[in-house]
Amino acid sequence: MDESARLAALHEYGLLDAPADEELAAVVRVAAVLADVPTATLNLFDANRQCQLTTVGFDGGDSPRVEAMCDVVISTGQAVNLEDARRDTRFATNPWVTGVRADVRFYASVPLITPDGHVLGTLCAFDDRPKVLSEERLARLEDLSKVVLALFERRRQARVTAELAVAAEVARALAEDYAGELEARQELTEAVHESIDVAIVACDENGKLTVFNRAAREWHGLDADAGLDAAEWAGRYSLCAPDGVTPLAPADIPLFQALRHGPVRDVEIVISPVGRAPVRVVCAGRALRRADGAPLGAVITMADVTLERAQRQELADRERLLSTVLDTAQDAFVVTDPGGRITTWNPAAIGMFGWTADEAVGRPLEELVFPVRRGDGLLARAANGRTRIVRTPARRRDGTTLLVELSLAPFTWQGEQRCHAFLRDVTEREAARERLAMANSELAAANDELDRFTAMVAHDLKSPLTAISAYAEVFADMDARTPGEMTALAAITRSAGRMTAMIDDLLAHARACHEPLKLQSVNLDTVVDDLAAELRASGRPGRVTHDHLPAVPAHPTLLRQVMANVLGNAVKYVAPGVDPRVHVTAESAGGWVTVRTTDNGIGIGDEARDKVFALFHREHAADYQGTGIGLSTCRRVVERHGGRIWIEPAPAGGTTVCFTIPAQSHTAPPPRAGGSGFEPVHRQG
Repeated sequence: MDESARLAALHEYGLLDAPADEELAAVVRVAAVLADVPTATLNLFDANRQCQLTTVGFDGGDSPRVEAMCDVVISTGQAVNLEDARRDTRFATNPWVTGVRADVRFYASVPLITPDGHVLGTLCAFDDRPKVLSEERLARLEDLSKVVLALFERRRQARVTAELAVAAEVARALAEDYAGELEARQELTEAVHESIDVAIVACDENGKLTVFNRAAREWHGLDADAGLDAAEWAGRYSLCAPDGVTPLAPADIPLFQALRHGPVRDVEIVISPVGRAPVRVVCAGRALRRADGAPLGAVITMADVTLERAQRQELADRERLLSTVLDTAQDAFVVTDPGGRITTWNPAAIGMFGWTADEAVGRPLEELVFPVRRGDGLLARAANGRTRIVRTPARRRDGTTLLVELSLAPFTWQGEQRCHAFLRDVTEREAARERLAMANSELAAANDELDRFTAMVAHDLKSPLTAISAYAEVFADMDARTPGEMTALAAITRSAGRMTAMIDDLLAHARACHEPLKLQSVNLDTVVDDLAAELRASGRPGRVTHDHLPAVPAHPTLLRQVMANVLGNAVKYVAPGVDPRVHVTAESAGGWVTVRTTDNGIGIGDEARDKVFALFHREHAADYQGTGIGLSTCRRVVERHGGRIWIEPAPAGGTTVCFTIPAQSHTAPPPRAGGSGFEPVHRQG
């Protein structure tokens, strides 16, 4: 490697002993994140020293080149990737490894190679702990080194461009003395002016505008007007103060300052022409003089920082928004430094614990808020990833305690490990949960007692009714009963039967509410066929048919009870002289099975379709017997399975009773379908 050529290339870029810009610092931060290490640096090497241009995680500086680990990369031009530098003979005794300068263990360094093959320096990431960096990530570090070289080149080209621009303006001012040279320089000057995205404005020694390049014309919407005095510049070219509203006074215009008072640096103004978007620019410039010191005029350059300032403003707005959110949050929000001391304490924390922000900031969070705990502290456990959300007792300023839900998360701020936490007072919520658990326990005990009471009442009521029916039957079989006596006995028997049916329905309703819901696969085909056979065996008229019906996960007895009530009502509620016809269908969609039972009965009016599911409600009570319990029981059973039940008008008259059962797991039931599109496909049952 030609060291002299390398040093010449290094000095050509003009980087040594010059501060790094934010873009280079950003690349080094990305390198640290990419390597997942806290420390990284951008190094440049001259003949005798290593210059750390910008660093992350430590303060950089200059050091002798002979001590630099990266000198190996400079010499070879090859990347280095070491899990533990102590194990490499090239670095084992290096002061950066032995503890003299640092305790480097993991070490990865990639060369900064110019297009001509000169190694100017390195992009280096390291840690005081051993670590394995994948080849893929090393390759990405090498990609970042190319970005660094591109930034170096852009910086060099910007310097060259600025120098060319100044040279071009000087050449234009010396046009009378150097007429032969003017043509070539004029062409170069105009090419530069028209190609760069930096506005250039110049004036002569009398303050008459002479130069407006392409960017200047675009931003102002006008060309240079040599007939204007400096006092007219602000109004004609819409030059405003940084607030974007106040017109600039002539003495504050950067070109005028450069002409009259000397160099101008980092002066911010706003170009705000009517009908155009304002452009925020940063100006730099100086006066132009002949070789003998005579004034030639002045020139300034203007760089567009509109987007950058907008981004800064957006960031500031977001920070204000975050601050507002945290200040108005109902949960306490706390941030701690690496030592666990409070750095942020929002108003909700003040209200929750009683300590003002001035009193809380700087004090250890665990000492201030939490009672003495055994073992590791909460913040230490959070930093180690062992705790994220915990529920723990806390202490107010007045000594009273509360139960808080603590949400912890570690984060890195400026190279330091910190924690932030949200604290929510759950004292009342936990007390309410305990009260609810106690109420549920009491309710379960009451339900058990109700079941026992229901069974006892059913037994005690049904036994006398059975005796009454039996004695009435015996008395009816005795000789010489008068017609009046036979009528009375028949009334007694019917009343006892109705009372027995009501007790049976009440027991079924109670069982539907309280019996444990043990699901099994129930074949609906079999259930409907069995119930249809029972109806035929009882001598009740009518015909029940169905399509192919699926098996569903349900409680066998309770689902059979639902179908028995629905089919029983279908064959009961028909007009006199009408032969009942009942058809059952089922369809699956979205994880649900919808069962529809359609009859040719007397139907149910719109206003009564919800009422019929109420306990003891009987529609057409004067014409048809019943207890008003069956459909209420059906609704309890279906809802316990996670479904719902409703009634639709049948397409050809009559009623369609619909209910849903989850095919696998309980989700939201499908929307209720209309009846106009119902076209059953009949099969004999």
